[in-house]
Amino acid sequence: MTLTITARNVNDAFSSAWFLLGATGVEEHSRNGPVLVPRYPVVTTYKRPQERVLFNSRRDANAVFHLMEALWMLAGEDNVQWLRQFNSNIPVYAEPDGTIHGAYGARWRKPYDQIHAVIDVLRRNPESRQAVMQMWRAEEDLEGDWRDRPCNTAIYFDCRGGALNMTVTCRSNDILWGCYGANVVHMSVLQELIAHAVGLPMGEYRQFSNNWHAYLNNPQVRDFLDTPPVGSEDYYVDRNVQPHPLLQGNERYEHLLEDCAYFLDGRTSMRTHFMRDVAVPLRDAYLTRASGGAVEWARIPTCDWGVAFTEWCDRRKKA
Repeated sequence: MTLTITARNVNDAFSSAWFLLGATGVEEHSRNGPVLVPRYPVVTTYKRPQERVLFNSRRDANAVFHLMEALWMLAGEDNVQWLRQFNSNIPVYAEPDGTIHGAYGARWRKPYDQIHAVIDVLRRNPESRQAVMQMWRAEEDLEGDWRDRPCNTAIYFDCRGGALNMTVTCRSNDILWGCYGANVVHMSVLQELIAHAVGLPMGEYRQFSNNWHAYLNNPQVRDFLDTPPVGSEDYYVDRNVQPHPLLQGNERYEHLLEDCAYFLDGRTSMRTHFMRDVAVPLRDAYLTRASGGAVEWARIPTCDWGVAFTEWCDRRKKA
């Protein structure tokens, strides 16, 4: 048996999740404290996975960090030195040498580039059922005393229904920070890149969470269980906020991957629209604000990422 959530986007799913957890969750012990978890796996299906930014003001997600981490992953990185600019807590998950053992991006692209391989499989045969990316390495992950192991373990792609669909399997999924926070951004960005590369629109994104839980020692969890976020401030619906396409027209996915690597080096000259018009202004604005400088608000994009960043900053002015 599985439990299911079918949602338009992450905001819709985030709202439904707390009702489901409150109705089906039982308290269990974990190495990180008590958790509330249903007895069965949960499958979340996103109908519009490109609507990936969570706007809920009570959750107060750092959308820029989620985006920067996704681009860091596409670059194939596993060292936290660059990423820590956007989240000072991220080194907690790193080994003494600064690398994150379970980093998805490094596993996607090194030593074997699974992104290129999956695109090649689907270009040659759109009916293939063998377009699989793997993030769990049993020979490494079942041994050792690592600070971080991959929670998401495999990704399946298919081109059924004239669109690029994606199913992600997850062994352990924290619904506050992972499932409806970081993971939906990371995985849907990957899906959009591969969809563009094979010439198809994005289809459904299905997240299979074998252990779908929330930590009860987190005050936010108690708050959302007591007062679930009805509607969850879905600006895609309420304000007609639009997602910015990751790739446009004849832009090549290889150029986006190259841009991600250049981006981490601090460059501002990019070949793809998204990196030039969204990623660079948000990176620069975030770091300028963090250093106490004056943000050039006119440069902030008006898409979903820009709206989320602006409101995140506004909440800190009022605090």
